[in-house]
Amino acid sequence: MFPEPVRKKVSLLVDEHFPWEGPVPERWEERLAYVQRWLEQETAIYRAVATALIARIDPILSCLQQELPPPERGRFLYRIDDRHVLKTPESILEKMVRRWEDPSHAPPIGFNNLDELNDLGRFRIVTNFLSDVTWICRHLEEPFDTRQRTRLSAQQQTLRQEFSLQANRFEDLLKVHPRKRTSGERCRKGHFSPKAPEHHARRVEVQILTVLQEAWDKKDHFLIYERRRAGYPVDEEHEQLSFSLSEQLYLTDRNFDQLKQASTRQDPRGGCEPE
Repeated sequence: MFPEPVRKKVSLLVDEHFPWEGPVPERWEERLAYVQRWLEQETAIYRAVATALIARIDPILSCLQQELPPPERGRFLYRIDDRHVLKTPESILEKMVRRWEDPSHAPPIGFNNLDELNDLGRFRIVTNFLSDVTWICRHLEEPFDTRQRTRLSAQQQTLRQEFSLQANRFEDLLKVHPRKRTSGERCRKGHFSPKAPEHHARRVEVQILTVLQEAWDKKDHFLIYERRRAGYPVDEEHEQLSFSLSEQLYLTDRNFDQLKQASTRQDPRGGCEPE
């Protein structure tokens, strides 16, 4: 299940740092299965938080769909992808040991502070055009900008009443300077927390990205990330190629935006670019 040496560190994490109560199973497989069930129970709340957040965000996006000019109203604007809303126990354990560089010390992320992982709950908003990413992001940030309060829609006000947005904005991974870019990931990324005190630490990650970048991510995840995670060698040239494909798709997104702007300016029916 876990590649070496990840398995050794997971074993050490489970055997020496899990808060066992009662008899400890003798077999490693049984201990691991017990910890995985425990993780499923501990993180189940993130599904509820993500579901509640989607219920507040989706009406905002539906209103944006209706605000499109009549010629554009029927086009694809967004899709919420919540098929992998919870991080699996296996992925949680792997991420914990990846951050655990010195096994002679306690792990920085242990079973008592799992909430410090930002993506235990997560979903994506997949858009058509690059400008749609910016448009949607702006409307999801507005509820947390004090200068915008008088202009908020009822749906935005409800979002602000029930959730907070970390740093009051989305992180911009679209326009990172090439010299500072460490991966091909291109999206806007925000972390929402419920305002209810008992659940405030349950952050949910929301990514906003185009269909082209979603397609790149699914392929890169399989060809690069999963191979490295499984302990297989990854050719540096393959990494560079995947990275360059992300750059090319970003340019493609920009070109499609320019084409859309040019075509809507010529549209006698009054189509326009979202502002």
